[in-house]
Amino acid sequence: MSNLLQQGLDYQRAENFSMAADAFRQVLKTDPENADAIHYLGLSLWQITQLPDEPLRLMQRSLKLTPNSAAKHHNIAALYGSLGDIETAIDHYKKSIALSPDYAEAYFNLSGVYKFSKEDHLIADMQSLYGANNLDDRNQEFLVYALSKAMNDIGNYHEALHFALEGARLKSPDYDQKQLEASVAEQRQNLTKDFLAPVKGRGLETDAPIFIVGMPRSGTTLVETILSRHKEVFAAGELPMIGVINSQMREFAKTRMNFTGQANGFLPIMPADHFANAAKSCLKMVEQRADGRKFTRFTDKMPNNAFQLGLIALMFPGARIIHVRRHPLDTCVSCFFQRFRLGHEYSYRLDWLGHYYRHYVMTMNHWKKVLPLPILDVNYHDLVQDPEGQSRRLIDFAGLEWTNDCLSPQDADRSVMTASRWQVRQPIYKSSLDRWKRYEPWLPSLIEALGGWDWINQQVEGSKS
Repeated sequence: MSNLLQQGLDYQRAENFSMAADAFRQVLKTDPENADAIHYLGLSLWQITQLPDEPLRLMQRSLKLTPNSAAKHHNIAALYGSLGDIETAIDHYKKSIALSPDYAEAYFNLSGVYKFSKEDHLIADMQSLYGANNLDDRNQEFLVYALSKAMNDIGNYHEALHFALEGARLKSPDYDQKQLEASVAEQRQNLTKDFLAPVKGRGLETDAPIFIVGMPRSGTTLVETILSRHKEVFAAGELPMIGVINSQMREFAKTRMNFTGQANGFLPIMPADHFANAAKSCLKMVEQRADGRKFTRFTDKMPNNAFQLGLIALMFPGARIIHVRRHPLDTCVSCFFQRFRLGHEYSYRLDWLGHYYRHYVMTMNHWKKVLPLPILDVNYHDLVQDPEGQSRRLIDFAGLEWTNDCLSPQDADRSVMTASRWQVRQPIYKSSLDRWKRYEPWLPSLIEALGGWDWINQQVEGSKS
């Protein structure tokens, strides 16, 4: 392997996809048939743009050059899955496993787009691999989450929980409850209604942004996809930009203004022009991702933005906020069974999930009292029971003309790169409602951490649209 190719792979592992793409292009200048460089250039371009045509062409070409590469079958399967071509994705995942029977990551990603049955030989294959105990911790983690999904699919809920608990143990997360408590308290103290009131010259005047917030696994991807079916809406996915800007501003406040706090408490001391400049940078990033597509609205569905709405209001005084809510137990159980790629450390223990969820609710209640931005609450239960009525609410809130295309989110022609990529390609379905009831005997620690049944029922009643 050339040094330049290795450099590109190192950049890719560090998620510096632009630098990775540059390195792979350099390799191809001198070795135009290098299958690895072709493949990983396609993979990098997909991560950069989320536009499928060029990445798919490159990855298909690479696979023709090296048809027995398990990794290449695995990666192109992920691309097909994000595009909604589930059958082709499954076919490539299975080829990947056939070529490399101990490919635990392929089993895991297959489980995200595949419904297991009791007679499925893949379950026996995974159990055999699990029993051999030859995998390192990272691959064992992939395997047990795949087994957890398989056990859930066939109704063996106790075993599903067992494997999810083992996955959480292997993940070894570190969740700082005290830090979250301090951050939320500081935010509520400093970001008041008076401070957040619109100020002339602060922020960028545009009505393009729609921020979709809520807990992970609450239905944010479905809401985004419904909106994306409108020709005037560009769905930008989960953008990291608000979190990055928050970190940059906090660092500026620490080094230049002696700020010593935890969360967004630095916002009241920031120069006003910082907010408009940050908003312009965000809009430029969205336009680059849109790659020439015209839009009057764009969506950012980063769930963690629920904790950043104060900053968003200062940057985009014309923004709209859509808050997606789901039954607290359904949300938390779904998070617990999900192996998140990065972050979300709170999701690997049921009592931690309850703690985090309460502070998320506390934060959203604060924003509803102090934010000058419009906030639309959308209940996931109502959305799946009455898709047309709730979809019309969404389009009306966005200030757009209704189109029946919004009733067919499964037909969206965009790349979905979140954990909900399989579900969003199905017609709106009700089977995910009340999932928590399958696991109720094992949820006492979660129920207690949430505040007991009275608090849970209060949230359920309060979330109705």
